[in-house]
Amino acid sequence: MGICCSKAKDELEDEGFPWKHDAFFHDQLWTAGVSMHTKQGWKGANQDAMTICQDFAGRKGQIFCGVFDGHGPLGREVARHVRDTLPMKLSSSLALKTEQDPSSNIDKDSLDKSNCTSFSDTSDEKQLLHTWKNIFVKTFEDVDEDLRQHSRIDCICSGTTAVTVVRQGDHLMIANLGDSRAVLCTRDSKDRPIPVQLTTDLKPDLPSEAERILNCKGRVFAMDDEPDVPRLWLPDQDAPGLAMARAFGDFCLKSHGLICTPEVYYRKLSDKDEFLVLATDGIWDVLSNKEVIKIVSSATDHSKAAKQLVERAVRAWRRKFPTSMVDDCAVVCLFLKPSSSEESTPGDGKPQAVSFTGSFRKVLGGGAGGEADDGTNNVWRALEGVARVNSVVRLPRMGAVLSWRRRSTSLEEDDETRID
Repeated sequence: MGICCSKAKDELEDEGFPWKHDAFFHDQLWTAGVSMHTKQGWKGANQDAMTICQDFAGRKGQIFCGVFDGHGPLGREVARHVRDTLPMKLSSSLALKTEQDPSSNIDKDSLDKSNCTSFSDTSDEKQLLHTWKNIFVKTFEDVDEDLRQHSRIDCICSGTTAVTVVRQGDHLMIANLGDSRAVLCTRDSKDRPIPVQLTTDLKPDLPSEAERILNCKGRVFAMDDEPDVPRLWLPDQDAPGLAMARAFGDFCLKSHGLICTPEVYYRKLSDKDEFLVLATDGIWDVLSNKEVIKIVSSATDHSKAAKQLVERAVRAWRRKFPTSMVDDCAVVCLFLKPSSSEESTPGDGKPQAVSFTGSFRKVLGGGAGGEADDGTNNVWRALEGVARVNSVVRLPRMGAVLSWRRRSTSLEEDDETRID
């Protein structure tokens, strides 16, 4: 699959990887022009996760980045599971597609035949998007099914968002599920940095999302004390009140309009495009797209841009919402044209090859600024205090949960019967 790095802390020794200081991974990540950082909020354990994979799917120079925002009692576990399994399954799907159809236009050479900044009506461009969309959709569905059958993660009322990007050369393919976001920094005609939002925040009140939810007997409305936060509710209970229309997990809502199908986007990069920011809503709830690209572009050391962005977001939370709990924040900054002075790692002044053992390399948190989880934060506290926007408001009554389990078990038994 390539070299994959994930932001974590307490998983290092469990998986047998040698203990390395954060500066080591910081240097290795920067060889790919990536800056990444996460910080735990005030709701309990950090439920945000992220990953990057170099030479993704065995293609030299191809990179995969992803950011995941968990929610619910086991949101942390769901986000980490998706973080670890999604790149592997996507890599396998790409390899299988190439093996089955060597002429498929998913590699760089085929992509370069398309010289456009956005999709028009030509058949080649439509086929390119169609191919990638099918791969992303099938992979996301497989990951969601794995979660449904996972014996150690109860995903009935827990889930995660995902915003992911595959970059190869001048081409970006983005898949988005939920309300995390991808924003590109480019230059206008006067050479000023401007934001281009590449994804749509998939909220329940979007017309297409709301129509699907209502057709499936789900309900969409905002609470009186949060009139600007539409939520997805069960037909017969004011629960769980999910603040997004698409997510991994959350199986109590999967029969009522919640889906795991990502929206897929394409972008042909130009010389004016500078960097891409993937971030969870802990960033976007308090900082505008314009503010985000201004903070990142003004960082004197691009390798520390993600950390500076997170720190600014935390300060914004405290200033704008002093009575609310700060949300978890996670950021991946993918610089598209690293300066020559930053392409090399500190040390001998030359880029160093990254050669890690194992499928995944866990990246240490940056001291107190990273995930401060010592094993005592297992209690989910997101519903115990005031927060500006919780992804989930309340858990369903046990009767509804048991009903979902019975339906799920019944479906599995029917499948087994048909197989027999």
